[in-house]
Order: sequence, then C-alpha cells, then structure tokens
Amino acid sequence: MRKITAVTILPLLCAALVLFSSVFTRRAAGGVTVNLAFRESSAQTGDVITLDVSFSAFPSITRFGPIEIGYDSEYLMFLGMDVGSALEGFELTHEEPEDTELIRFSAVNTAAEEAMLQGGATEGDSDPTTKAASREAVFSSDSPIVVASLKFRVNEQARGDVKAWLGTISGLRDSALENVVAGAGTGASIIVQAQVSSDATLSSLSAGSLKLEPEFDPGIFTYSATVSKNVTDVAVKAVAFNLNSKVTVDGQSNLQLGNNVVEITVTAEDGEAVKVYTINIYRSDSVLVEGVQLRDIEGILYDFVAFPESLVIPTDFYQSTCMVDGKEVPCFRRDGVMSVLIYVRTQDTEPGLYVYNQRTDTMRKYEPGKMLLRSSLILTVAEKPANVMVPDGFTPAKITYGSTEIDGYVSKDKSTRIAYLKSEDGNARFYVIDSVSGDLYPYKTQTTSQNLFLYLFIVCASIALAEALIIALLFYRKRHAIRRQIKPRRV
Repeated sequence: MRKITAVTILPLLCAALVLFSSVFTRRAAGGVTVNLAFRESSAQTGDVITLDVSFSAFPSITRFGPIEIGYDSEYLMFLGMDVGSALEGFELTHEEPEDTELIRFSAVNTAAEEAMLQGGATEGDSDPTTKAASREAVFSSDSPIVVASLKFRVNEQARGDVKAWLGTISGLRDSALENVVAGAGTGASIIVQAQVSSDATLSSLSAGSLKLEPEFDPGIFTYSATVSKNVTDVAVKAVAFNLNSKVTVDGQSNLQLGNNVVEITVTAEDGEAVKVYTINIYRSDSVLVEGVQLRDIEGILYDFVAFPESLVIPTDFYQSTCMVDGKEVPCFRRDGVMSVLIYVRTQDTEPGLYVYNQRTDTMRKYEPGKMLLRSSLILTVAEKPANVMVPDGFTPAKITYGSTEIDGYVSKDKSTRIAYLKSEDGNARFYVIDSVSGDLYPYKTQTTSQNLFLYLFIVCASIALAEALIIALLFYRKRHAIRRQIKPRRV
C-alpha cells in the first residue's frame, strides 16, 4: 500500500487554498485618503461656515460610510449637510449620536448598485431594446473629490482656533463590489474673530419647491418664478450668513393674478449695511402653467396640456400636483406608488395619460389593459424578446390579475403563474403573480453558473466521500492485519 506522506499532501493543500481563496476572497481596491477643509479662511461669530469632506480619489465608488466627523460643539452648531455636487445619484444620510461631538454619515448610489446586481443576475433575461441605466459607467476620478459638505453656525462664545477632525472611516465599496481602503488625512481649523459684522448677504434662499430663475447666488438680488392659479401663498425661506443679521420677508402671501413682488430685506449686525433681495412671482390665470415641457430619459419632449373633464382616472388615484422644471403641474397620484400619471402630448401624438417616474425620468403610455397596479408598483406587460427563454415546465396561459387579463405562463402543477413585465425603471423580467395574496414579485431561476457550481460541488463532494471510504477501508484492513500478526490463530 502507498503511504500518504506530508510531501504528497502539502501540494494538494496549497492548490486547494489557492483555488478557494480565488473564489471566496476579494481584493481590496486602491486606497483613498479622506481630508477635511473649511472653505472660509476666517469667520465671525454668527457666521455660517462650510466644512468640505474630500477623497483624494474616487475609484468608481458606489457607497461609503459610516464616516465620523468630530467638531467643537461648544463653538459650532451643526445646521445640515449635502452630498458633493459631483456625486450624482448618491443619497446621503446622517445622524448625530447623543452626548457626542460627532456627525456620522453615509452615502450610497442605490441605482448604480441595483443596476450592477440586476445586470449580473439577469443578464440573459434583460430586454436588449431597453435603455437601462446599468449600461452607464459609474463615476470615477483620479483627482480629489468633495463627497460631502457640512454647514455650521459659529456660536457667540467662539474665539480663536475652532477645529474639526476625522473619526472612524469605513464602508467604502466600488463598482466591482470590492472594499476600498481608506485612511484619515488632515483635519481642519478656522480662526473666529469676535467683532460686529457688516455682512448683509443671504446664505440660502428658496420659495417652497419652486425653481428660482436664475439659480440662487448670494451676489444676485433679483429672481423670478411662476405658479399656477391654484397657488395663493409661497413659503419663502431666507437664511443670512450671519446669525445676528435681521431678515424680513414681505409679499409672499395672498398672491394676485399676474406679477407679485416678494422682498427679502437683510440688515447686518452693525445696523448699517442693508441688502434687499427680490423674487418676482407670476401667478397664472390657469391651473396649468403655459409652456411647461418635460424631456424623458430617451430625449422625447412632452408638452403639458389641460385635461378634459371627461378624463377617466384609474381607481385609487387622486388629483394632485408635482414639480417639473421648477414649475407646478397637475398630476394624479396613488399612495405608495412612485410614479404619477400626467396628461401630456408629443409633437406627433394626441394628448393622453402617461406614467411618469420622476426618479428615472421614464415615460410610458398608460394602457389599462396592459398595466398591473399594486400598492407600490406599476408593471406593464412587455413583449418577450426571442433570446429570453421561458423557465422550464411553464406553458402559455391567460392570467387574470384583478380585472385585467394578460398573457402569461403557468407551471405544470398549476401552482405558479408568471408573466413577462416591465417595471417603472424600464427593466423587464418574469414576475410571479400570486393568486393567494394578490402580490407581484420577481421570479428567480438558477442561472447557468449557479447550476455549474452546484454540479461541481456535488462531484467534488462525491469524490471526497469515496476517498474517505477508501482510506477508512485501508485503515481497517491494516489494523486487522497487525492484530493478526500480534495474536496468531491457534491450530
């Protein structure tokens, strides 16, 4: 019998370690350094200052955080924070842990991550005619990028050098789903000078959800906006750079048809410097502001038109308003549903209802016989491409969902019904239509790679079991032979 020695086993163990490490471990992506810097070189008590958090590079990162920022809470009052202007699609969340001088924040590009996961999981099931966001490159930069900006108010008791510093940094991940190494760089400090301020400028100006034209800038003093006939009051919010400045707003209520002048007067702390900002708000004599247009993700231009009184609206939808390009337009909403219904037309089509997703800018013609509505989702029956295979064991069938009958497929035991549907984000796939709960959810099948790995696992497990049995049998025979040599049989 051949002896199993360390020389024989070690190469096998090394090969196994290399194999499994390549499967289960992930390489850390190139590292970045996190730095802090105040935009202002100095400040006075009452001023609003901005602290920028920057990465030395941005290697296709899709999420980061939690990241902790410490600050002198005795001298600074946290007002809020925004994600960096370059990080389009990122959603930022933050918290202020009690009894600490910390701001903890995270950000994630959910759409990019979902697109990557769906692209990897349903590559064979995707509709090739769909223009999906998953085909777009994830933002990347080799230069420093501001990922977040924190606003602080300088307290009255602040004097001298006021600091901010970095705490825990974690959770950075890139588009390859690999962790990105991050290290702490420089903190930040600012000199606070105690003197009476003559600053009479605004740090922010807004008029509810209206879009100001031009975009707000502290050095621009005249703006304009348009509202529909339904709007009689506008919530104007103005914040001065210096806390001790006095801000008054006049003319934002009881708007009349035509032009209305809203004046925002800022008086500096010294009582001498005064600046006046003006918003000209035009109130239309129609519920629909004229000239409002919407361009969807495909580049198609839609014009809003007044809807007729005979317009039939789906059940559970109610009339509301939404903002398009900073202007208020009528729409129809349903609680829990992301998309809204709007009445528009294109240059080549007649007016009609369209399903509009404000997050993805996708538009679809509303077709009652081809759309399934549930509490939080609108799904449209889509034509199945030739390269998308129907799951094994399913045959064509008519499926009824509520009062809508659509073409779908049913399993051999009639227990599962599926249909090829397109979601609000434009991606199409098979969905299960649950006849018991009335719910709709994606149908999941094992991919070819999953089946291959399962097959390999079964083969390897079978080989390992066979080897274990052979070794056990050889061990038993060897031990039995030794016992016979020690105690020979008597004749």
